[in-house]
Amino acid sequence: MPRRNKNAVKIVNRLGARWSPDFGSYASSQLDISQVRCALCEMAPCQCPPFMSDEYVALVKRLHGLDGQS
Repeated sequence: MPRRNKNAVKIVNRLGARWSPDFGSYASSQLDISQVRCALCEMAPCQCPPFMSDEYVALVKRLHGLDGQS
């Protein structure tokens, strides 16, 4: 069986992941982690509501376009 070239970013993207708009700058050492905006709440540092709270779930739905608002 031929071995496939595995690209972690492509695999994660296929799973529907969303990346911080600052991730590239962080990965190239242009930003400190404290300056990287959260992909979900878009704040740095992250100010997401508690995990799996109604507010958190609403943010996830909004991010993935599942909130009925297009």
